[in-house]
Parts: sequence; structure tokens; C-alpha cells
Amino acid sequence: MQEWALCLPGTFPRLGPHAGALHALRNALSQGLLEKDPSFMSTSSVSFISASVYVQRSEEEHVKFEEKLINLRKRDFVSLHPDLKKRAAVDFLSIAGLLIAAHETGKIKNPWLRHAALLTLGFPVYKIAEKSIKDIFSVESFLVYDNLRELLLKTLKFDLIFNSPIKIEVPAVNLNTAGWTLNQILSDPPLYLNGWQNQGWVSVTNFRPEDVSLEIEVRNLRYVDGGINGLRVFGHFGPGKHNGEGQIVDTAALSNLPVHFAVSEGYSNIVVFHYNSMAEGPLDRSFRNWVELLSRCFDITVSGNTRRIILGYLRVNNDLEQLAKQRESLKKLEELLYYQYLDAKSQQTIRQHIQDTEEAMRNLSYAHKKIIKFLFVGSDPIPDAHFSDFTQDQMIQGINIGWKAGWDAVPKISKMIA
Repeated sequence: MQEWALCLPGTFPRLGPHAGALHALRNALSQGLLEKDPSFMSTSSVSFISASVYVQRSEEEHVKFEEKLINLRKRDFVSLHPDLKKRAAVDFLSIAGLLIAAHETGKIKNPWLRHAALLTLGFPVYKIAEKSIKDIFSVESFLVYDNLRELLLKTLKFDLIFNSPIKIEVPAVNLNTAGWTLNQILSDPPLYLNGWQNQGWVSVTNFRPEDVSLEIEVRNLRYVDGGINGLRVFGHFGPGKHNGEGQIVDTAALSNLPVHFAVSEGYSNIVVFHYNSMAEGPLDRSFRNWVELLSRCFDITVSGNTRRIILGYLRVNNDLEQLAKQRESLKKLEELLYYQYLDAKSQQTIRQHIQDTEEAMRNLSYAHKKIIKFLFVGSDPIPDAHFSDFTQDQMIQGINIGWKAGWDAVPKISKMIA
């Protein structure tokens, strides 16, 4: 029985489906339909929460998690930025004072004086309105995850997480170290030969000494803050810190499909719970405001990056299969060297051709990689639900769709690792 890894893409519409799919896996394991847990899990964005429940290996925790999702409210995990609240309060009090002043002008009997007083109030009204707009765009972000942090610290069973036999890695992106310059892209030796070692990634785990060998409260807070860093959707939430440094944002800023963490750990059997996300495909929906438009732009950016990553791995797999066939052909050609009727000059020509071909093969960009067996798990279309406008019905529907997708994947996983 081979080891296998599980990769969970993010975005809010997958929160419910991940809960259902992972619960289905847990049930399949308890019934003996699946012989072993994944040995490793990598997450993106919101999937960190579902994965943290799964590695606890508790049916009870799965049930509690689904109940929380069904009754979830926005105030349970997000709130307005404290600075925005303070500035809004000051602006409100200023406006209230002007309204009182405007009301008092009604007591002036002389109509000319009354109109003059109202006109005088016009300039401060304009300045307060101007200040309100500036306040909105000068804060670090509109929203914060303070409520989510408190919720996770209270509900996650950290002893189960850090003593779990399932390794979990929760990545996020450092804005200060991510990205590439032209000189780096065109470096010698070229990046496509030695791999793209992007320094933008940071992560927390339940197995590395730097994440585990800490005081319990520090360890737990580090894990939760690391997970929340991977949830910081740019445009809505401000960046976080990793080890007190950098500006850390949502995992999907680089990739919503961080399978390379599993590959780096040596896994070649990887299951991806992707589903069929309506939010990331063509839609007939009309977007009413900039928040919806921003979410839609984020979704299609994620969709495009995911497509490139999946096709990139599949192309490498295909090229490695073709390379194996070419090597077999070379072996057959090499056998000709020992034919007794072959003269020395022909032998030398064939030998040189084999050497040149082998050298060219070694220089192929994919030659030193290995074939990765992927299982991309689809589903019925999951609801187009975002953290700004989700409903209870959408959450229930997502959990049920995820359960079916996870359950249907069990025999395929078993076949992969058999």
C-alpha cells in the first residue's frame, strides 16, 4: 500500500464542500473502505480550517464543524477594521453636530439670516464627506479576522493536531519576497532546468521543529496565525506577519493549488479535491457593486493560475512517458552494435548517435523530474457563495455536494495507492 498526499485548494465556496468531502473520507476509513489516511496535506486559503479538523481524526469534530458552518454568520469570523470604526465614529459625531446646528437654524426668524446660516454649514459638510472618503481608503483594510482567530483558538483541538500522524503544511505568500525580475528569469543556468525556487512562500506545519518545539500557547497561536495569513484575501484584508516579518497574504496570490509542497516532501500519489466551482467558470450573473466585481476578478485569476498549474504537471507527465519510450528505443538501437555483420564504422556512427541522444535527453527541462499520479476530484457544481453574501442553504448544499464527491473518490483513491 503506497503513501498518498491530499491537496485542498481554497476560496470560500469550497469551505462547505471540503467539510463534507473530508467527513466522507473519515467515514470511509472507519468502515474499512479506505485503508489509510493521507500521510500529508497541503492547503490553500480557507481549506486550512477544514484540513485542521480532518487531521484531528475525530468523527465528533467533523460533526461539530459542519454544525458551525451551517449556523455560520459573517460576524463569527470577520469584523470592520478597528481604525475604520474609530474614524467612522468621529465622522458620525461630526455629522450629528452639524445636523443639530442645521436644526437650530430653523429658530432664526429672519429668512435671510436663516439661509445664510445653512449655507455656512455647507462647507464643513463637504469637508467631512471628503474626510470620510479619505478615511475609507487610508486604513490598512476594511476587514479583520480577529473574530476568526478567537473562534479557532477556542474550537481547534491542538493536541490532536500536533500529535496527528497526518502531516499538514499551511502556506501563505510574502509580498516582499515573491515575484521575479527579468535577470532572475533569464539567469544562467536557466530556471527551467533547476526548478522555480520562489522565495515568496512561507508556511506553518504540525511537524517541523520550528513550529512544534515551542511553548504550547505560542505554538497554537503561531499555527492559527499562520493559517489566517493564508486567508488574507487581498483587496479585503490587510497583510499579516510571519515570524514578525514581511507582509503575508492569501495563498492564491501565487497558487491556489500548492501541490508542490507534497512533491517536495517526496509524494508521487496526490489527490486534489478541486470540485466544479461555479464561481470560477463562465457566469450569467450581473455584478451589482465593486465588492462583487473584485471577488469575481479574484476567482477568475485563481481559475487561470490553477489551469496553468494542472496543465504544467500533466505536460511533464506526458513528456516523461514519451522520454521513457525514447530510452527504450535507444536500448534496441544499442543492441545493433553487437550484430556480427556490422562494420566498425557503422558501429561508431550508431554509438555516437546514442551518446548524442542521451546527452540531449539529460538536458531536457523535465528529464530529472518524476511522474506524479494525480487524482483531480470533481463534483456537481458547488454554489457561488462568497464570505460577503453566503446563505445557510448554500452552505448545506456545499457540504452535501462535497460529501458525495469525497465518497465517490474513495474507490479511485484506493486504486491509486493499491
